Amino acid sequence: MESGIPIQREAQLSVIKAWKEQKITKVINKTQKKLLDISGWEKKKTTKIDSELASIQRKMDSKKMEKAEQLRIKKVAVHASAQEKKAKVQTRRAQEILDAEQEAARFQATGQVPKKSSFSCF
Repeated sequence: MESGIPIQREAQLSVIKAWKEQKITKVINKTQKKLLDISGWEKKKTTKIDSELASIQRKMDSKKMEKAEQLRIKKVAVHASAQEKKAKVQTRRAQEILDAEQEAARFQATGQVPKKSSFSCF
């Protein structure tokens, strides 16, 4: 008994210290396992959510492309319709000018003056 503590007390303290270390190790290992389980659960859930998000994004991109194509088709149709209307207006203008020239030539040939003039100064 060099340190002043009885040998039986030293053995008791040693057993208590070993028990405490075993308990602490058990708690640390149990906690590590739970943390790993939680991390695995989190990874599994976030992977699933990311997959759903990617699927939704693909669907949105697909719908966006479809809608854009529909709008491009509408734009082409509007342009074609406008071209057709412009052509009709230009054809009508050309016909009206031709009619006016023919009518003026007839007036010149017959010596008649038009009864209804579009010129207000005459």
